[in-house]
Amino acid sequence: MDGTPAIEAVGLTKMYGGFAAISDVNLKVRRGEFMGLLGPNGAGKSTTLKAITGLLTPTSGTVRIDGIDIKDHRHAMEHVGCVIETPEPYPGFTPAEILQYVGRIYGLDSREIEIRSRDVLEIMRMWEWRDKKVGEFSKGMRQRVVLAQALLANPQTIILDEPTSGLDPRGMIEIRQTLAELKSKNRSLLISTHILSEVSEICGSVTMIRDGRVIASGDVSRLIHGVGADKEITLEIRTLKPLTPQVISDLEHCQGVRASERMGDYSVKLEFAGTTEDQAHVTETAFRSGLGILALNEKGADLESLYMELTKGDEIQ
Repeated sequence: MDGTPAIEAVGLTKMYGGFAAISDVNLKVRRGEFMGLLGPNGAGKSTTLKAITGLLTPTSGTVRIDGIDIKDHRHAMEHVGCVIETPEPYPGFTPAEILQYVGRIYGLDSREIEIRSRDVLEIMRMWEWRDKKVGEFSKGMRQRVVLAQALLANPQTIILDEPTSGLDPRGMIEIRQTLAELKSKNRSLLISTHILSEVSEICGSVTMIRDGRVIASGDVSRLIHGVGADKEITLEIRTLKPLTPQVISDLEHCQGVRASERMGDYSVKLEFAGTTEDQAHVTETAFRSGLGILALNEKGADLESLYMELTKGDEIQ
């Protein structure tokens, strides 16, 4: 369907009296893209997702799913799987019974429900638990059942609100592995989180939100090297042969290099604040030295550093 975004929100605002829970939020998720909606607790992430999914009516703004305005056409959500604010599955039901119920809501016949239930339970690594009562499950297992419900109708677009919140490390890893597998199936995903590593691991793009407003949005790599281009980072270079004074001088004279610190005969640390082109020139200079580059690492050029820069004064959990 041409280049129509999977999800597009334009000017979303939600007022509660004189308080703006979100204000003029814009975001666009391309087909096949995984986008992270990143912000501290209370930033407005859940309100944004509720407005996008139609669970609340925004004071102003427009939401389109596959180009269809959800306000005028409720069927726009037919091919979207959602988990908002982690609903609890019925404890007295088994995963198989829950999916049977959900499948009937979707209008699927018994055979199709059976096939799809097995597919999603295997994806969620829950097939062997299909006939056990959900009330016996750990929180991580219950979370996987909820995700299985969202995937049952084979949605092309998935919207998840902090799916790893409250899970132990093992549960978090399992959910992220599942999402990584979905990425290979060309699904589109919008996932809210306050965990920086979650976005770095599974998302190609990010929209950062603070106090109900978008503070940055775009491809993760472009944001890191764009919005944060002028802030200082550290380049560490390790060589096979000993560094010579001439090589150190050549590196110091590269555009963007503020200072250097020799870390022994085979390593140098450069304080750098320049463009990506400047950084490429530093790299080329290092390789032209003929000393054999074993490693060239950059510190400070990552999503966490960018987020900390953009949210100075805020506490991140």
